[in-house]
Amino acid sequence: MKRQTRRTFLTTVGAAGTLGLAGCSGIIDPGKGDTKTPDGTDGKGTTSTTTDNGGGGNNDGDQQSGPQTFESFEKLGPWSAVDRQGTLKKSTKQKYEGSQSAHVVGSKKTKEGKIFRANFGSQPADFSNKNISLAFKCTSHDYVKVAVQLYAPDRGHVVEMKRTLYGPKGKWVRVNLGVTSAQRQKSVDLSKVYQMRIIGRPNDPNTSKPIEFYVDDLKTVPAPKKGMVMLTFDDGLKSQYTKAYKMMKEYGFPGVDAIITDAVYDDGFLTQGQMRKMAEDGWDMVAHPNTQKTPMDQRSAKEQEKLMTDAKSWLKQYGYEGHKYMAVPKNVVGPNTFELAQKHFDATLSFGASPNALPVIKKDTIVSRMYGDSDMKLTKRSIDYAAKYKQLSPLLFHQIGGDGFSEKKFEEILKYIKQSNVEVVTLSDLEKRGMLI
Repeated sequence: MKRQTRRTFLTTVGAAGTLGLAGCSGIIDPGKGDTKTPDGTDGKGTTSTTTDNGGGGNNDGDQQSGPQTFESFEKLGPWSAVDRQGTLKKSTKQKYEGSQSAHVVGSKKTKEGKIFRANFGSQPADFSNKNISLAFKCTSHDYVKVAVQLYAPDRGHVVEMKRTLYGPKGKWVRVNLGVTSAQRQKSVDLSKVYQMRIIGRPNDPNTSKPIEFYVDDLKTVPAPKKGMVMLTFDDGLKSQYTKAYKMMKEYGFPGVDAIITDAVYDDGFLTQGQMRKMAEDGWDMVAHPNTQKTPMDQRSAKEQEKLMTDAKSWLKQYGYEGHKYMAVPKNVVGPNTFELAQKHFDATLSFGASPNALPVIKKDTIVSRMYGDSDMKLTKRSIDYAAKYKQLSPLLFHQIGGDGFSEKKFEEILKYIKQSNVEVVTLSDLEKRGMLI
């Protein structure tokens, strides 16, 4: 893109120094049930070892060596639909692994679908030191929420893992779930889970259409010794070097910057000199395709692929290792976007309003991010949960200082991370440590 074209682009989408680019402005305040659309308006290889057949994993305290199947859904006998919350049946046509999946259609009244299993026999399921991952496909709505609830040990101690999915509709997605809430957390006992619930609901509470979704291949992964936090930034804005990078360097924290390569050197954006200094200190410079006004999912597959490969090639040409990763512009993942991202990148970031299970099973997955600059209480809680449940909490920021997120609050977050029992990592760090499997 020529310099003049880039100037026109910046004028079109608005002042990046104030709000960031249009494709990345805030959308949902996680945990508050906001129903805004992703742009802020209203409106490959899984390693599977021992099969556990739903019995709850190891009972002898030994750490698992890799992902293990907790529930294959080859038999639905232990599962039932929650009363008046939809229907459950098997599907042999829609399946992720094996011969069938669980097919759930939501209630006409609530539009939600809920299934559960409570017959873990004489012994409860043991999810201690394990994280959960499942395959999910929604065929009814573009934007949905999926959740798993663990009664640990009862309904007074529910540990919930929610995820918001802005696509891809009609595609199997591997959801590596992280804890988003816990009742009476001090007395929760994940070694004694007597009931598991899987819930799907439309993101739009005003929809008249019940949700329809499929679930398959629920796995557990052995939790790492320490939880992790990722500090991510969109658009490659100048303040991410002059403010964020310099503040983070004092703590020894690296970051992940999603770069709009067409805007490098433009007013208010990073220069390559700044990018190289950041990369030398462990930062990832990752692809953030320049979609301008038209969201990625509204473009043809050919256009989407060109945007992705152009951004990737630019980063690779100049020696940035982060070319292997992408942050989805405007957060909406269309079916073509999803398939092309799987083809060209080792990991894909997008908004999901929740942490991620560690290790991340990367085949068919989207790494969820949360807005770090929307609610300090929620941001700190996501750091706490990363520490307690040994999961990954990627926080998303845009401009630091000026009209953006205040330097004082950003400093407060950095101090909070420093005093928490977590590590700050990048996508490259995860890959090097075997956390992308």
